[in-house]
Amino acid sequence: MSSPLSGFSALGAQAMLPIILGSYQSLRVPASVKARRRAARRLDRKRLLGEDDEDDDDLDSEMDETITLADSILFPILGSAALLGLWALIKYVDKKWIDLVLGVYFSGLGVFAVHSTFGSIIGGILRLFGVASTVYHVRISAGIKQVFHLPMRVASLISVVPAVALPALYVPLGRPYVLTNVLALCLGTSALGLLRLDGFPTAALLLSLLLVYDIFWVFYTPVMVTVAKGIDAPIKLLAPKGAGNFVMLGLGDVVVPGLLIALCLRFDMGRHVLANPKSDITPRSRFPKPYFIAALVSYVLGLCATVYAVTVQNRAQPALLYLSPACILGPALLAALRGELGLLWSWREEDDDVEVRDETIEAPSEVAQQARLAAKAVDNVDVEASAEPVAPVVIDDSWMESEATPEKPRKRKGGKKK
Repeated sequence: MSSPLSGFSALGAQAMLPIILGSYQSLRVPASVKARRRAARRLDRKRLLGEDDEDDDDLDSEMDETITLADSILFPILGSAALLGLWALIKYVDKKWIDLVLGVYFSGLGVFAVHSTFGSIIGGILRLFGVASTVYHVRISAGIKQVFHLPMRVASLISVVPAVALPALYVPLGRPYVLTNVLALCLGTSALGLLRLDGFPTAALLLSLLLVYDIFWVFYTPVMVTVAKGIDAPIKLLAPKGAGNFVMLGLGDVVVPGLLIALCLRFDMGRHVLANPKSDITPRSRFPKPYFIAALVSYVLGLCATVYAVTVQNRAQPALLYLSPACILGPALLAALRGELGLLWSWREEDDDVEVRDETIEAPSEVAQQARLAAKAVDNVDVEASAEPVAPVVIDDSWMESEATPEKPRKRKGGKKK
């Protein structure tokens, strides 16, 4: 028998796991470091000789989706439309068909999420034990042209097994809550590794708008509670609290604050890069994380406030009502105390294209510019000295003059005159 307190504790621990893993997955090698490494590789004779030395940074790079200030305004609108659509399906369509379609959909989506999450976990464990991260390359060529290239590490190869097995067993086993939680945790981790806020103004606006969205759909309509309880899909975290009952936390209450927490971790790394511009800093480097820790503590305090409100009022609570203010105010207060509030508000991540171009293409020196101008001046003088007067070309256009064609004598009609 599980007590309500142990159920809420288990729920909080589950929520922290994808936030921490996803935040570290969102880290990328700084653009300035990439530029120096690429410049060094171009000077490396082994690269010129064609030796296959794939860069770890290129292997780790993924397609990121950046959420801008304009995108954050659309989130509550699109979320409301999706919520109403699911509510209408529950009301007018047989539940077994909804569960079947959503089960198949999330099973397919879970393959990629489980592979990404388990690959990160297994890779971390292998590095902890000092196992070399060997890279294998799958290539498909058509003649001399390479049409497909997939670099894979040992961790990625190992994670193929759970990535296929777990989603495949989800529907046949009857959607057990443990497997539901595993898929939900992997989906949340992958979302945090893929989605990136472009700055703290966007984070503050997004969490504020979704706070209003959550309050409206939970307190003023039964739609949110109906959808959460009526759909059996890995879009929520469950923990038993005794007598066959479960406490529940929506996956959005993990991912949305997690986006801000991941941004705080990237901000900590960005501050460290600014303080050490010549160091080769990577996601695996050690650096101070005051804002990341402050955001995590704020999230825990917000969860505690949510649990207290649920216990006292004995009804469903919009978790973002407590999580959004906590996650916004925690890092902001720390920045104010450290005198970095302006830096926190204006900070943006480096643009890879701009930084790489600036770092790898050196501007010509002043001596080189003067030499080029002198050479150009000499060339102009030589051309002027060697120039000879050119005789004008006379164009014969007499053929254009019209001349009268001599008129032929007309023949008289009627034959000869007698």
